[in-house]
Amino acid sequence: MFSGLSSNETQRLAALELLKREDKERDNVLGEFAEFARRLMGVSGCFVTIIDDAFQYIKYVNNVPLLAGCVPLEETMCRHSLSLDQPVICPDARQDARFSEHPVVQNGTVIFYAVAPIKTREGHTLGTLCLSESSPVTPSREQIDDFLRITEFTAAYLECWYSVGEIDALTYLPNRQTLLKEIERIAARATPEECTLILFDCIDMSRAYELSRYLGLTAVESMLKSFATLLQVRLGLDAELTLYAFSTGRYAILVKKSLSATLLDKAAHLTQTHARITGDIEIPLKTHAGFIHFVPGQTDGQDTLRQAISALHEAIRQDIPLHAFDPEMDQKRNHDFRMLYDLGEAIKSDEQLYLVYQPKISLHTGTTVGVEALLRWEHPVLGNIPPATLVALAERTSLMAGLTQWVVDRAIKQLVEWRQNNITMPISVNVSVSDLSKPGFADALEEKIFRARLTTADLRVECLETEKVLESPIALDELDMLKVRGFKILLDDFGAGYSNISYLRKIPIDIIKIDRSLISRVANDKGSQIIAKNIISMLKELDYIVLAEGVEDAETAEILKDFGCDEAQGYYFSRPLHPTMIPGWLNSSPQ
Repeated sequence: MFSGLSSNETQRLAALELLKREDKERDNVLGEFAEFARRLMGVSGCFVTIIDDAFQYIKYVNNVPLLAGCVPLEETMCRHSLSLDQPVICPDARQDARFSEHPVVQNGTVIFYAVAPIKTREGHTLGTLCLSESSPVTPSREQIDDFLRITEFTAAYLECWYSVGEIDALTYLPNRQTLLKEIERIAARATPEECTLILFDCIDMSRAYELSRYLGLTAVESMLKSFATLLQVRLGLDAELTLYAFSTGRYAILVKKSLSATLLDKAAHLTQTHARITGDIEIPLKTHAGFIHFVPGQTDGQDTLRQAISALHEAIRQDIPLHAFDPEMDQKRNHDFRMLYDLGEAIKSDEQLYLVYQPKISLHTGTTVGVEALLRWEHPVLGNIPPATLVALAERTSLMAGLTQWVVDRAIKQLVEWRQNNITMPISVNVSVSDLSKPGFADALEEKIFRARLTTADLRVECLETEKVLESPIALDELDMLKVRGFKILLDDFGAGYSNISYLRKIPIDIIKIDRSLISRVANDKGSQIIAKNIISMLKELDYIVLAEGVEDAETAEILKDFGCDEAQGYYFSRPLHPTMIPGWLNSSPQ
């Protein structure tokens, strides 16, 4: 709204600047009001103006020749209405000393003249609605009242247009839609000049929301309002550059590329500042910015905004002051986003995802003691997606939980089918800390097992991200509940990087998998042999079952057996198998 404009010169001028700009949709609506008033008055001419302190700007005109688009206010007929701050109805302007010497009166273009100020509810004048005729007219009281009422409707429309469509309600700055319209306006030129769009992020909004919990919305909104002024001062913006309120706590500047170098340099060297929220509370503010050079019209305006947001988010991610839009990085992120969407659809479709099973072999007997369920994705366009890519896409998103449940459900279904064919061996499924951190995970898993008429010994849980599990009390509780219910728990990737021995006694583990990064060097590296031997010896003394993954050759398998390792899996024994191949595998293996 225009609330407070009369008491805030900066906001008043910003509002008038927006109203003066070309906006075909808005000006067409103003024309409809003018035409309606013209017909009710029974005259042939009408026009609508926006005025500032010096000029009158014609936004719509019909049948009033010689009216220029921009006229000095002192040369207009409407100045008399503005000085009186009230409507003027003049049946014959030739008989009125205020108008008789005006050129359009002397040449007979305007004889009848009616003007009413377009005023806000606070009494601030934005412009005028005018009617004219080339001969004298004496309107009725009813016609005059209708004219004034339509002028009020015109003012109400401009207030709504300003507040809802074009202006940020918190800062009173032009909003993102106004920025987009400005880009479209430049694009409509015959030869649009290359521009630079810069986005600034002034505060982490999650932090702002947290502050509002303790200080209230009024204090935080006051701080957010101050950002615009603070940014303008720190960047040294002059009156020619418009600052747009892009979103809460974010601002935008659109400038010719030829003039952007100095502004970008300032953005790159903005130092941390402090904002006072209350009398004794200040918070540090670190500004990040992203920018893009572009030619309006060569790309869609909305996509230009998206690209600028991409650059800004990259600056935030890297924690640097300024980052340029990177098309290659953007393409990769778009590809990843598309893949995430496709993965979500794949989970629903039940046609692209499938499980393969890698046998686990007893090094003591050579028999198959179980299998690990491994997820695969056959994308309808891209073909087989590598498992590492699949997991990297899903982790840290809500899709991870959906994937885990999909794997669990399919593994249980496979167990039921195998039991019907007299195949009895457990399946291990991978479970992340995000799955375990949901209260009730153990209860839900047990319920699924019992509903399928299986036992908890049939399904094993391979625990990923062990160190993160230790940071989650809920995950530790869920592991304890799984243990109590009879599920076997495997610790995955032990020996990869830094493995803290102390956490072994904090998690209810039954089987420990030694990572392939250590196993792969056992046959050729003496140091790796010593480390593997001592790890296996220690784990056996602690009563764990030890499983080695990534066994690729007979020599490695034999060394691990001599060290006391219990089980192994890897390409030496078998690649992951389609479930239909498992019966044949078991028939050809020692029983």
